[in-house]
Amino acid sequence: MSSPQSISTSEPSTTRPVSSEDIEFFASTGARVVHDESPLGSEYNTDHFGKYFGSTTVAVFPRSTEQVSKILEHCNRNAISVVTQGGNSGTAGGAIAQRGEIIVNLRDMNKVRELDVISGVLVADGGCILEDLDNHVRNHGYIVPVDLGAKKKCMIGGNVSTNAGGLRYLRYGSMHGTVLGVEAVLPDGRILDGLFTLKKDASGYDVKQLFIGAEGTLGIVTGVAIALAPKPQSAQIAVLGLADFNRIQKAFVLARQTLGEIVSAFEFWERRCNEIVVEYEGYESPLSGAHEFYVLIETRGSFARHDAEKMDMFLDCLCKQELVDATRVFRDTQEMEQTWLFRSQMAEAHGKSGCMHVYDFSLPSKHQYELLVAVKRHLQDAGLYNVDDAPVKDVTIFGHIGDDNIHLQVIAREFGSVVERAMEPWVYEWVGSHAGSVAAEHGLGAHKGKFLKYSKSPVVIDTMKSLKQLLDPKNIMNPGKHIALA
Repeated sequence: MSSPQSISTSEPSTTRPVSSEDIEFFASTGARVVHDESPLGSEYNTDHFGKYFGSTTVAVFPRSTEQVSKILEHCNRNAISVVTQGGNSGTAGGAIAQRGEIIVNLRDMNKVRELDVISGVLVADGGCILEDLDNHVRNHGYIVPVDLGAKKKCMIGGNVSTNAGGLRYLRYGSMHGTVLGVEAVLPDGRILDGLFTLKKDASGYDVKQLFIGAEGTLGIVTGVAIALAPKPQSAQIAVLGLADFNRIQKAFVLARQTLGEIVSAFEFWERRCNEIVVEYEGYESPLSGAHEFYVLIETRGSFARHDAEKMDMFLDCLCKQELVDATRVFRDTQEMEQTWLFRSQMAEAHGKSGCMHVYDFSLPSKHQYELLVAVKRHLQDAGLYNVDDAPVKDVTIFGHIGDDNIHLQVIAREFGSVVERAMEPWVYEWVGSHAGSVAAEHGLGAHKGKFLKYSKSPVVIDTMKSLKQLLDPKNIMNPGKHIALA
């Protein structure tokens, strides 16, 4: 059903085979080592949705920053290429060792180093699982501001390295704003100690920003200092059923005007997405009856009665303006969790429904539905969709309307070149021509770097390449991915 994703040949591999002496050295640092003569299992060599496949025979699990330093210094000196891996929950293949590189996995670096309950700052190892960190700080009246569907598996170092966005970006912003400091091991083994924990700093270049979104190409993020958000004292969710995308946009404007600062999320999905989650996850739809579009609005505040009054006023305005066909409010904690689960498992459900080609774009709201229409028309004109025995089963969109992030899913009957040839570079050209970004929150990974030219200028791309050459002149860190493809 699946075939390995081909790798770029635009950049030669620098790695050499790992010897028994190398493995002995890795173990001598105190790190745990898993190795075999043949490629390791799917836990290490297959991505989350079974699209990208690797061939690593060695996975190293350091327990400290110092061990990471020794490992990278050895790899740099001996031209051994490295792929950093955490929860392996990404969708762009960035954590898969497609060239047989060694994997450095941070799961054994999973300790909270410090929690300042006065300033609300957390310092943690890069291998801490996101949900574990959130549960820890909740006991002290805080939350981790980033919230992802993969929170049970993904790790904070990987969140930083991919500049993860998430479900509440609208309220809490990006990693570039919430990360206060980073500890990273550079490709030559030097430890960059940038674990600054204060919120204001104007003392020179903000070096930590280089590692946010670098996807392991400039070094390994071993520690993170992050500004926490206060744990909300009240929360509620409203789910809306709407007839068209234009009404979603109007509802969003009204929500910002009526609900104001308590809006924490504004998600949307279309009817087919709803049907896929019901069918493949077995969850009950949050609204009875079928609707062309669905919206999930969450508010988080400090006074439940006040927030409920604002929500009721907002819904009343929606009804008076005839923007919605159905509404339902959830204020019970368990019901809210189930509603969020329905939304957060949308990607998983699509993955179960077929071979998913997922596209993660930032796109002005006015063009988002146009993209869906254009893709369906394009694939139909190519004879790949909406015809008997078509290779493409479904084309859907869902996303975070509040931050202009849209997820496009093209569900094929099997992975192969036919669908990709039809979609790429056409879809990236379309997004670029409509003032969009080719990668919103999933990263460039193993594939999308070659399309970076559609949303970044030549000077920007050259600057990125210069930074890579400066910090990793031997090109041992995640070679052949990210900016290397541009």
